[in-house]
Amino acid sequence: MQDSPAQKSPSDEPSSTRRPAFRLLLIIAVLCAAAAALALVLWWPADPLVQQPAAPVAQELATQSESIPASATGGSAASASLTPTLPVILTPQAGQRSAGDPYAPELGNSGYDVQHYTLQLALDPAQIHVEGTVAISALSTLAGLAELSLDFAGFEVSTVTVDGRAAAYTRADKKLIVTLPTPLAAGQPFDVVVAYRGRPLFEPSAYLLFVDHLGLHFPDGETIFAVAEPDGARYWFPANDHPRDKATFRFEIAVPAGLTAVANGQLLETRTAVLPDGQSAELFVWEHNHLMAPYLATVAVGRYQRLDDSTPAGVPLRHYFFPETQAAVEAATSDIGPALDWFSELLGPYPFEAFGFVTVALPGASLETQTMVLLSDQMIGQRTAVHELVHMWFGNWVSLDTWGQMWRNEGFATYLTLLWFTRDDPEALELEILGVEGVVGGNNRDYALDNPPPAYLFEFNVYYKGALAVHALRQEMGDQAFFAGLRAYLSRYGGGTASDAEFRAVMEEAAGRSLESYFATWFPASGVSGQ
Repeated sequence: MQDSPAQKSPSDEPSSTRRPAFRLLLIIAVLCAAAAALALVLWWPADPLVQQPAAPVAQELATQSESIPASATGGSAASASLTPTLPVILTPQAGQRSAGDPYAPELGNSGYDVQHYTLQLALDPAQIHVEGTVAISALSTLAGLAELSLDFAGFEVSTVTVDGRAAAYTRADKKLIVTLPTPLAAGQPFDVVVAYRGRPLFEPSAYLLFVDHLGLHFPDGETIFAVAEPDGARYWFPANDHPRDKATFRFEIAVPAGLTAVANGQLLETRTAVLPDGQSAELFVWEHNHLMAPYLATVAVGRYQRLDDSTPAGVPLRHYFFPETQAAVEAATSDIGPALDWFSELLGPYPFEAFGFVTVALPGASLETQTMVLLSDQMIGQRTAVHELVHMWFGNWVSLDTWGQMWRNEGFATYLTLLWFTRDDPEALELEILGVEGVVGGNNRDYALDNPPPAYLFEFNVYYKGALAVHALRQEMGDQAFFAGLRAYLSRYGGGTASDAEFRAVMEEAAGRSLESYFATWFPASGVSGQ
């Protein structure tokens, strides 16, 4: 663990004589923060998907450069494609081509509830080409369901079957629209199988401007990985691409012999296979038997080494890394076991079967893919590792009911990371918070934290102003009520999604009083105040 400059040196002086020196440190931190803010006319963090606040935060932020990574894929250059228009907005209706998210109504679908996905993929890093079959087990949620839609973009669809029977289909607005052979009753189970092939579609997301596309990446002819937050699952497999519809997953990934395929959950088996072009291959079978939103699914292919461990309490840890990153990965994960157990005591039991990281060639960003975090080989560090670990509770176990409330994912991950690294030094946390306040105050972003413009969904304030909002709520409620409320929130909504209004209701129960003043101050846009 990195030492915090804010930690006090041993001293025999009474605290009253040391206090002026500490206040001077605070003043210096705020001044550094103000200087950093002036430099950040337009803040695109080096790692918008996961921030790495150092202590003091302002000192690190002052050294960050304003940049958007160049393309690391087979797609078009990022610099030429990072001005996407917003997608066509579809009106949310039951049984229609929307999950009903008011912030991103073009995503997801209704009329059915996916129970399980089985992804069978043949992947070769040397070829930007995919052969895939996805089997979806679902339940109808409407009486007389005659048509359903799946989010799916790119590729050539070969066949679609429903319960083993060929089904007619069309494609429009990044939807695969399937006509059911026979209308379904409410609650009736059914299976859809989609076979597809071809080159993935590379196009920018309206919500994530610092990578040139979501979905599968082929950065170097030797590796592949999938990154999908918030709207990218549809670019590598047909899905109900919204957190409101979680399911269990199985992955059967065939890759050229000598490579390893990594996915969510646990590795069940490996066996020899043959790729469609006749190459000798290995098939890796992974299974994740806990509910997961499609955007958190991933696959990574490369020449990986594996490191196995467990937390002191016995949670399995397994990390996959490029050989040249071994020392960095071992250093970054040296305290991840104790951290996982510490958060389990603070927030409630770790909700999944295992945890770990897989290194990928993604410039300047890491992603909290469930149980198997995508860790950029350019930013391997303890703070990144802990931030992504916190997401297993905030974002993965309890997901967002609407993408516009991203502050709950990133604000809690940012704040609780600070809390872990200052857990033995409350004054160090105070210094961190003051530094963050200075930079946020000078960030010149005038939007509601609970309703950021789509292009700012992963902008600096969502992370750091979100962390300040979490800290303010802790101060408002007091530690006992605050942490009891978090445990109740995660227990009540675990495995599903929650809204800001539902979060507020749980925290008010824990506080035993209204928190109207707090929510009206921090989150006026969503209408949570006054409910």
